[in-house]
Amino acid sequence: MNIYLIIKNTNVRLQKIIKEHNIKHDENSSFALIINNNVLELYDRSKIYKKSIKVDFISKQNNYRCINFKKKNEALYKALGIKSNYFPSVVDATAGFGRDAFLISFWGCYVIMIERHPVIAALLKDGLQRACKNKNIGYWLKKRLHFIFYDSCKMLEMSIVQPDIVYLDPMYPINKKTSLPKKNMQCLRKIIKNNNDYKELLNISRKFARKRIVVKRPIHAEPLSNEKFTFSIGNKNHRFDIYLPFKKNRSTIK
Repeated sequence: MNIYLIIKNTNVRLQKIIKEHNIKHDENSSFALIINNNVLELYDRSKIYKKSIKVDFISKQNNYRCINFKKKNEALYKALGIKSNYFPSVVDATAGFGRDAFLISFWGCYVIMIERHPVIAALLKDGLQRACKNKNIGYWLKKRLHFIFYDSCKMLEMSIVQPDIVYLDPMYPINKKTSLPKKNMQCLRKIIKNNNDYKELLNISRKFARKRIVVKRPIHAEPLSNEKFTFSIGNKNHRFDIYLPFKKNRSTIK
């Protein structure tokens, strides 16, 4: 992956992450990776007045989501089937910037994030490493939230235990009637561009998950698959469609 690199200081940890993800310097790239105050940040060079983006699991926004969490109001919590004595293992196969994966791990689940785009993966790994060193959340984050740089379409080849749940958050279809998505999502869309293998990923997930597949969709969007989902849980903005694994791999749903 080629991207414009701006190195403001020498940081062995971040230099290692950049090397691991095979990110090369490109003067003509529309995006820049910045090493700034020991943090890896992404900057859209076409929008000079926009702030850079980083993965920050200890941000005020994440802290707010955790503090104000209420089971009865959280559709994702219900879709995952979490109970007081049941915390399913989850593979987030479309990790992105890791916001939902972090929240799921906060609820008590063991989560593996998978991201295949090298730049997004580098940001995610940096954010997770920094958060694991935090004195307030690091002790449980190390146990519950993990990251793998890999192509989720090849997850059946991975040497990891089958999860109870595979979570998919595909790129939302563009809706010209609504306002632009938030800055992070606009940036993610520009970097990843078109991705047409989500239906394939759903089928692979149905071979891999033990109990259910949870797919996040805009509330009025078409389902990801022509095959009908088992049930759906939603709120005013989006919904979570639940599919069961294919029969030969199906366990009793809790």
